[in-house]
Amino acid sequence: MKDDLIRQMGYITLAIRLKRISDKMNHSTRIMYKTLNIDIEPNWYLVLLIIKENPKIAVMEIAQHLRFTHQSVISMTNKMISNGYLLTEKDGIDKRKTVFELTIKARNMLPEIQKIWAHGEQAILELLNENTEIMEHLETLESNLEESSFGERILDKLNR
Repeated sequence: MKDDLIRQMGYITLAIRLKRISDKMNHSTRIMYKTLNIDIEPNWYLVLLIIKENPKIAVMEIAQHLRFTHQSVISMTNKMISNGYLLTEKDGIDKRKTVFELTIKARNMLPEIQKIWAHGEQAILELLNENTEIMEHLETLESNLEESSFGERILDKLNR
């Protein structure tokens, strides 16, 4: 697009383009869930799956599975509790830790959400024209960022 500054700037705007794509996909997913009368956020499914597979899991462990920040998992799980998807209790061994379990509402909803995600996978393949090479590039990008952050790499180049 001629008037799209972000595209014109090329790969330097990678983070912005990924955010823009993420925002578009999340927005349309929220609308889709609303159309289906399902009161969840797009990324809750991942947390539901983790807790289903690991009952009585704590925030830090969920954050490690998703590689999300502790704070973002707390924010997400608090909303999920408010919407009736999660139950909390204190850990049996370490009373400082709060652990999660799925509510009956969450258990009942999971098969429907799993069906939606299966169709979502098909939709993503369509969006990618069946070319999943981007996943290899994302894997490389994430791996390299774990070694050294984007900001650290820029500072390193500035200090040479």
